[in-house]
Amino acid sequence: MKKKQKNPYNQSRRELYEHLFLNNRFPLGQKGKVVYIRPEFHERLLRIVQLTKEEKITLYSYLDNVLDLHFKEYGLDITDFHNQRYKPIL
Repeated sequence: MKKKQKNPYNQSRRELYEHLFLNNRFPLGQKGKVVYIRPEFHERLLRIVQLTKEEKITLYSYLDNVLDLHFKEYGLDITDFHNQRYKPIL
């Protein structure tokens, strides 16, 4: 019987995911705005943040990390999209 080997690609993707999203940058949360999330997404997000055993990550931190990467990855596209639709007055 062959022993199943770990896929190094999947392992490194998981470690990258943990590094990018599962770090608690704001452990106590911050005063922010209320955001409504679909119930099925909210349940999924709560399950994700509860997976961290050593240091409980807050939902606030997780969402902040996701949005931070989103704006880093797509910031120029978002700016271009906006500039194409809303031309400067001058």
